[in-house]
Amino acid sequence: MTGSTIDTETAAGNRRLASRTVRVQDANGQPINPCHPARARQLKRNHRVSLVCRHPFTIRLDPECPVEVLLFSEEDFLL
Repeated sequence: MTGSTIDTETAAGNRRLASRTVRVQDANGQPINPCHPARARQLKRNHRVSLVCRHPFTIRLDPECPVEVLLFSEEDFLL
């Protein structure tokens, strides 16, 4: 085996996985768990978050939004 010692398939997989998440900050700007892009779009559409940065895509939770609204409800899981 010659050349780079980095496994390119693993490196590409890590990049792909990282691009499928959206970084989330609380109302104070502290990072919290990332979310799926579809969830971020839903929160943005409902005016629950504001855009912080486009690359890497980062959103900040709205301080007036109650935490209960951000959690998934039973309606989100109905088929």
